[in-house]
Amino acid sequence: MTSLASKLPAMLLLTPTVIGLTACGMSSGATDSYCLIAKPITYSSQDTAETVKQIETHNSDWACKCRSDCE
Repeated sequence: MTSLASKLPAMLLLTPTVIGLTACGMSSGATDSYCLIAKPITYSSQDTAETVKQIETHNSDWACKCRSDCE
């Protein structure tokens, strides 16, 4: 009979793989829900350069996730 201690190294090596696969399976639903409520953000000439940069990053991420328009 094999002890739990001898199986532990193999279990630890497989755990990240199993967790990663589970997360991939869940991302579709999360992305779908996100795309139902999220939308691009607009900005004005009064916004700072940093704010515009953050908005453009958000809009680019949104387009990639929700419109499959990844650059």
